Amino acid sequence: MATFSYRIRTTKKNVLTKVYIRFNVDRKTSFYAETQYLVFSGAWDDKKQTVKNRYAFTGDFTEQQGRELTARLAELRSFILGEMAKDPEHAMTKTKLEKIIYSFHHPRSVSGGRNARSRESLTDYIARYTREMEDGTRLNIHKLRYGASTIKNYKGFIIQFDEFCKAKRKRYDFWDIDLKFYDDFVAYFTAKDYSVNTIGRHVKELKIIMRAAREEGLHDNGTIESRKFRVLTAEVENIYLTDSEIKAMAALDLSADKHKEIARDVFLVGCYTAQRFSDYSTINEGNIRTLENGQQVIDLKQQKTGNHVVIPVRPELQAILEKYDNRLPRTYEQKVNHLIKEIAREAGITEKVEVSYIENGEKKSRLVEKCDLVKTHTARRSGATNMYLAGIPTIAIMKITGHKTEREFMKYIKITEEQTALELMSHPYFSGASNTTR
Repeated sequence: MATFSYRIRTTKKNVLTKVYIRFNVDRKTSFYAETQYLVFSGAWDDKKQTVKNRYAFTGDFTEQQGRELTARLAELRSFILGEMAKDPEHAMTKTKLEKIIYSFHHPRSVSGGRNARSRESLTDYIARYTREMEDGTRLNIHKLRYGASTIKNYKGFIIQFDEFCKAKRKRYDFWDIDLKFYDDFVAYFTAKDYSVNTIGRHVKELKIIMRAAREEGLHDNGTIESRKFRVLTAEVENIYLTDSEIKAMAALDLSADKHKEIARDVFLVGCYTAQRFSDYSTINEGNIRTLENGQQVIDLKQQKTGNHVVIPVRPELQAILEKYDNRLPRTYEQKVNHLIKEIAREAGITEKVEVSYIENGEKKSRLVEKCDLVKTHTARRSGATNMYLAGIPTIAIMKITGHKTEREFMKYIKITEEQTALELMSHPYFSGASNTTR
């Protein structure tokens, strides 16, 4: 008699791995088929074919995720058994089982065709897409779990999309996403004075979701690929802090306000390492090692890209790490973003900076104080820019930041034309030192 069970196919401990179905056709014939579910290997009970009752759940695999996975595997089992009951005379094959699993994850209407509606609406799919990002069953292009900030953005998109649907008194489905929808969507949020980049981000998120749904067979609407269905962008004033400005922040006595002190110290770690907040804010003793020459380095795997980077520890960074016993205090990006502006102001970083913005479809500009533009990502950009200005070879900095191409890196750092000219002035070609007789 045909039977099947859930299995994982790794012996490694504490890694995220796929759950498989092992299908036994008879005593001699069996095969494996993938499900779309992931589980932390240490949390899996192969004998009971489910998540362990007793497991030390962590942020990598929470108890809630465990419960959800157990429930979904039960649903999948019932679905497979139901499909088998419809055709008891024919033996199961791997291809047939894979089709059953696919239809479970991607239910379609029986009629099919352009005018058919999937049983899963666009709204439902957006919710599922975001939920799978959060629970780790949907990974990014680097085959890694999505970061908290990305998940937050998609949750924000759900709210904005729902707001738009309510305003238009219409429930949009996959086939409704056309150029008229695009024009209405952009016009609606422009009228609400949303920034061009915010609107563009929501359009980009919708396009990503529509492509994913199309790949999963839920529709074949290709309107989002039209050049007119474009992601709007506007140049943003991404500032960096100079070395002297960073020193001014470091010199502040914030001992009377622990929240500010922690926010400042964590931000400075970002300036000294040129990493993203998700990486620099979680540095602990496990990331610190000493080379044979006695030099301490930060050794980490970037959460967003999976890139392995090694960063020399400069004295200022070492002082902060020692202050917290090599384990930075836990803090939140939103909190640091709020406090770091106040801290920058206290440090006298109040130079006027011109920024551009869109108002009623018209591009305008205004002067704002530099401190009001400082945010957690400013630390990474400041670190990379100051390393470059200090004369560190570009390729070496890229090994630290994780940028893949020099072109990409040079677009990222904030170097003015005047700074470029000053850098060139030290070159022998411009100083005259390269003049030789032939």
